[in-house]
Amino acid sequence: MLSMLHQEQPQYLATQVRQLHKFLIACCWKHQHLIPQDSLRSGLKGAEKWIRGEIDEAELNRLEYYAEADAFFLDYATTPEEITEIKTLIEGIEEVREMPFDQARSLLRDAAYFADGSIMYPLFDRLPWVESLFASEFLCPDLLREFLKPKF
Repeated sequence: MLSMLHQEQPQYLATQVRQLHKFLIACCWKHQHLIPQDSLRSGLKGAEKWIRGEIDEAELNRLEYYAEADAFFLDYATTPEEITEIKTLIEGIEEVREMPFDQARSLLRDAAYFADGSIMYPLFDRLPWVESLFASEFLCPDLLREFLKPKF
């Protein structure tokens, strides 16, 4: 829905950046069980502080740097120690515990990248990132009604 709206009414969405940022972060919190890493959660909390004007862009960028590292770790881990760390992470999440390793890892990786993109949403305008966020499986339509004006 957001992806279509972005294509058909980009001017409208351009007026809703702050609300969309809040919405994306709220979607992350709704799926927080899939985002257990401290750096990602700190980045999301930092994004909320940035929205409220409590931290500056440099601090948000610093927090996002570590959040992105957590996403990259899930994507690029190859050593036996790194794989064991991911398996331990998976074991701690009931929803993915019974999935095959590659499927669970993929879901956690996608959630991590969604969180990372959500942290930085208003600070980038590269279409692939925006399109990726707006087409994500982690979007929550019910939350969209709370954040966008006019209400959907």
